[in-house]
Amino acid sequence: MEVKIGDFVFTQEERAAIMDLIARNTISEGRKCREFESTFAAFIGTRHCASANSGTSALMLILTALKYHSYWGKRISENGKKVLTTPLTYIATANSIATTGFEPIFADIELDTFSIDPERAKEISETEEGTCGMMPVHLMGYPADMDALNLIAKKRGWFVIEDSAEATGSVYKVNRTGSLGTAGAFSFYIAHNIQVGEFGALTSNDAELVERAHRLKGNGRVCYCTVSQIEKGECPHQNLGFHPRYLHDMIGYNFKPMEYQAAVGIEQLKKIDWIISRRHENVRLLNDLLAPVSGDLRLPIYSDDVSYLGYPLLIQSKTLSRDKICIELSKAKIENRPIFNSIPTQQPAYAHLKKKYIGKLPNAEFAGNNGFYVGCHQFLRQEHIEHVAKTLIAAVKS
Repeated sequence: MEVKIGDFVFTQEERAAIMDLIARNTISEGRKCREFESTFAAFIGTRHCASANSGTSALMLILTALKYHSYWGKRISENGKKVLTTPLTYIATANSIATTGFEPIFADIELDTFSIDPERAKEISETEEGTCGMMPVHLMGYPADMDALNLIAKKRGWFVIEDSAEATGSVYKVNRTGSLGTAGAFSFYIAHNIQVGEFGALTSNDAELVERAHRLKGNGRVCYCTVSQIEKGECPHQNLGFHPRYLHDMIGYNFKPMEYQAAVGIEQLKKIDWIISRRHENVRLLNDLLAPVSGDLRLPIYSDDVSYLGYPLLIQSKTLSRDKICIELSKAKIENRPIFNSIPTQQPAYAHLKKKYIGKLPNAEFAGNNGFYVGCHQFLRQEHIEHVAKTLIAAVKS
């Protein structure tokens, strides 16, 4: 029996949506991308959305759009280019900051949620000069403490970018993640809760930010109208004296998605409630079955508000080895992965920061050394969950 971190099953509806695009010879970003954007914005609870070809691209578009923004551009010039984020996350979070001309700085995490500890963030906000923003990550679907983090940012005049790559559908109090800061970024990678492959999106209530993001993903072009709008004379920039799709006033990227990705995303959104509900069922069952070893393994806190990416575990017993447990899981054909690691102290790409942060990120380093996760996705049946629990219990007690 094989148990994957995530799985994907093409439904008839998704096949039909793609075949319709093929029949109409439609590939490049257009009507379906716009439909996905409006649908996703409504789901998250924001006024605007821009699709992109990945979650990483969405983060980079937000950061770059902020530099060109009429308000935030000035704030960045005044404050500096440091962005406070979490050390425990997929490396794309830090990379998006570094590759857009900003500098990542790090605050330790809370082990219950794997997110930035507001107390540590407050300390850094009072000591680290040159900071212009914050990028909390809702890791594994657990929302960060956004009230506390937004309060810090407001006091300092910072922007707040929510990295919601792993938290599509998660709720903080009454609002969905991605609607709680200046902007939010999402990934729809194949193992995530909305499964498309290479696809992402950004959300915001800031019209200027999203408009700039739309143009930046087309290499900073003046106009982001569809080709059909231009051909119909509906483009507001058609009297510039030069074709508006080939006139550029910002230095941007090629981060546009395809219609196929948006079509699958639209169909996935129609069943998001079922996806989240099934993951809830699997997390609850795993917690029940693993209760006998909860002293050795720190089980995830269950909440109806969390849209679980996976089932995260932390080794609590000093007599246990994560590597040995993961080897036993792999032998039983149960896919497993580490909960990333502490980027500035455990990632070679950021080795230049190790001296600055050594000894300052104990929780992130603990999770990096002792954390791992298995799947809880919607296609797992009870026998899969029981197989995971049985294997874990045997590995702990051996």
